[in-house]
Amino acid sequence: MTTTNDTVPDQLSSITDGVLGALPTKVLVHGASGARAEILLLGATVLSWRAPWHGGLAELMDGYLDEEDVVQQRGGRAAILFPFANRLRDDRYTFDGVTREMGLQYPADKEVIHGAARVAQWTLVEEDVSDPHGVSVTLAYSLRSGDITGYPFSLDATARFSLTATGLDLVLSFRNVGDVDAPVSAGWHPYFRLPGHASIDGLSLHVPARTAIVTDETLVPVPGNAAYRPLPDGVHDDRLEGVVHDNAWADLVADADGRVRTLLSEPGSGDGIAVWQTRGTVVVFTGDTVPRPRESVAIEPLETMTDAFNRPERDADVRLAAGAERTFACGVEVVTGR
Repeated sequence: MTTTNDTVPDQLSSITDGVLGALPTKVLVHGASGARAEILLLGATVLSWRAPWHGGLAELMDGYLDEEDVVQQRGGRAAILFPFANRLRDDRYTFDGVTREMGLQYPADKEVIHGAARVAQWTLVEEDVSDPHGVSVTLAYSLRSGDITGYPFSLDATARFSLTATGLDLVLSFRNVGDVDAPVSAGWHPYFRLPGHASIDGLSLHVPARTAIVTDETLVPVPGNAAYRPLPDGVHDDRLEGVVHDNAWADLVADADGRVRTLLSEPGSGDGIAVWQTRGTVVVFTGDTVPRPRESVAIEPLETMTDAFNRPERDADVRLAAGAERTFACGVEVVTGR
């Protein structure tokens, strides 16, 4: 597997304003390649990512289709997961000896899930077309004590999206601007498809992990050490037909450049996309219970496991001291099997 290289642009990159219904977006275009991404300011949500593919441009992300789709929030498509990722057992968490019950983040939700940032209005901080290899936009979100039921902490966050010829990178940065330590876990929830494949059934999946996270029927990890099952050889699904995933893996194995890559590819050519991260856990969801089932697969890079707020062994993952800042970098890139 090789990652395709960026090219030096011979045309100007650009950032323009767009809309999805009445919702404002930012449209990023990489000058040399024509790669394009559209990002909704609501939730800092990526709606589309088009990149060079087999001599042309192709849509590789399965985002929300229209404003109603966004409002319904079905599937959390390309959601920024913050200040917590995925679920909390019984919608509660205990931090520094205090147990709190978290309220629903959005009226359409049936459970407490995925945090509040995905339905918040983010503000534009910076547009940058000066890098010859890419174009970027930075959005900001502030969360204050009392904004979310059961989360009395104050955080400032930014999301920087960088579009290159063959990739879309995300750097989440967040600072605790309160007076006490806060529990925080961040992540991203994009769905991907490959051109020419109406279903994911004919695609391959590879996850370079050494531990499977064991969950119960609510998709929350079981208590204690039973949550960690050794997985010496990683995950290798030659074809996703008949395979149902809503699973998480940890102890991820990085490539030589320090990036962990979860690969979705065509079995024959090996061409596909790699979702990368430098640490944390990864969740794969084959989309069996969302609209447009199994047309795409969610590959979710996360700082840490689901329900980490309630797990003492994950305290170092989630604890953010007063005044401290942390970042989580991830992204997606086109790869070839050559």
